[in-house]
Amino acid sequence: MYYNKNINKRLAISIEKVNNLECLLCYEFKNKETIRSALRHSSIKVVAIPFERLEFLGDRVLGVVIAEYIYRTTRGDEGGMARMHSALVCADACYTIALQLGINEIIKTAGLHLRNNKTVLADAMEAVLGAVFTDSDRDYLRLESIILHLWKPLIIQYCASEQEPKTQLQELVHARSNTFPVYTLLDIGGSKHQPVFKVQVSALGKTVETLGHSKKEAETLAAREMLHLLRNDEWT
Repeated sequence: MYYNKNINKRLAISIEKVNNLECLLCYEFKNKETIRSALRHSSIKVVAIPFERLEFLGDRVLGVVIAEYIYRTTRGDEGGMARMHSALVCADACYTIALQLGINEIIKTAGLHLRNNKTVLADAMEAVLGAVFTDSDRDYLRLESIILHLWKPLIIQYCASEQEPKTQLQELVHARSNTFPVYTLLDIGGSKHQPVFKVQVSALGKTVETLGHSKKEAETLAAREMLHLLRNDEWT
């Protein structure tokens, strides 16, 4: 790539900042320009393609690492595995890790207002993972170790919330409105030996309905879905 002198100066990322990020990643880049490419956001049109290519790669590798981890460490069904995977590879998760690494203090964007944008930083986090994978000569095990180390707090948080979704929902709703979720048993269907309970939960002006083989199971599933709905609303 070729830039004029002014563009080169604007896109420069100091070796000190690169070194600090390397320490947090526990990875030293052989080619420093690889990580610099991951920290020059595609909003700067002249560097869009290198950034987007690294983001594409990082997104896919992150997905595989987390999927394999879930497969190895959980015993749930496909639905539960998919929910966990979605929660750990989503923009919120990548944004959280990007902030922990201080990427918002390093990244080069077309405007300063973009440096704390959730989507921008989530994309940059994926680009950084792509940069590690590329620079390490596609060392999957090395990248897996880095990802699982960085994502460990999110994994612990997710598992805790899955164990007690009703408690988590109650705390979230009470903190926002000083009220509590309301659960309503709408119907009991199915057979005598395999009843199906239909439950509705209402909170913060929203309602969710779910089915379960017991009232407790249905309420737990309803709370989990409501949590997902309310947390997603934080970014809209």
